[in-house]
Amino acid sequence: MAYIVHSEKPSKNKSGLCFCGCGKTTNKFRGQFHRFIKGHENIGRIPWNKNKAFSEATKKKMSLAHIGKEPANKAHIDIKKLRQFYVIEKKSITQVSKILNISKDSIKNRLQFLGWSRSTKETCSLQWFKEEMREIRIKTLSSQKAIETPNKLEKIIYDAIDKSGIKYQKQAPLFNKFVVDAFFPQCNLVLEIFGRYWHEKPEIKTKDYSKKRYLEKCGYQVEELWDYQIKNNNPDLLLKNIFRKYNLSS
Repeated sequence: MAYIVHSEKPSKNKSGLCFCGCGKTTNKFRGQFHRFIKGHENIGRIPWNKNKAFSEATKKKMSLAHIGKEPANKAHIDIKKLRQFYVIEKKSITQVSKILNISKDSIKNRLQFLGWSRSTKETCSLQWFKEEMREIRIKTLSSQKAIETPNKLEKIIYDAIDKSGIKYQKQAPLFNKFVVDAFFPQCNLVLEIFGRYWHEKPEIKTKDYSKKRYLEKCGYQVEELWDYQIKNNNPDLLLKNIFRKYNLSS
């Protein structure tokens, strides 16, 4: 049995074997093996106190830390309000927790006891969930990491724009709805860089069309560059034609 100290962070799992030492193979996620089989994360791990008895001083600190805190399974919760907010209004546990001013653990514990739960499909169809997911997606796509690690097509175009000296924004979020590949605020120009493999899929084509129509309706001008155009032509020349069309100069 392998023992893993809490302060140690296991490296990536290349062998595929569970790090607890059970000899079983873990599942894959995004091409990489998980470090542990679910439920095996704490097998063989040494507790932070190394199984030693707590000192009186530590016991006192632990007791003081729980003063005034009601156990999750004994917290007083108005069941009518809980039903109204969670079941009828379909609010999230976090939202219900803030409204009732009760910890999320207490809410989860009571919902589990009452047997009130939602399926993943039902949760994913709720408006607040869609909005949260959109915000997360926008933050991810417009993060510094996304800007610093463009795909091959984006890198070719970004390098060509940088060479021209024209000011622009990479992975710019607009209206808290979309993230565009390149944005030129001087003339409200949006430049999208498309690869056929992904952007010719029917559902993605529909989203791209809706996005373009929305931006144009809001007064933005949208230009698209496809992978076959970039590969078969000089990127500098492609951009030069676009810049001339919109009177963009450095």
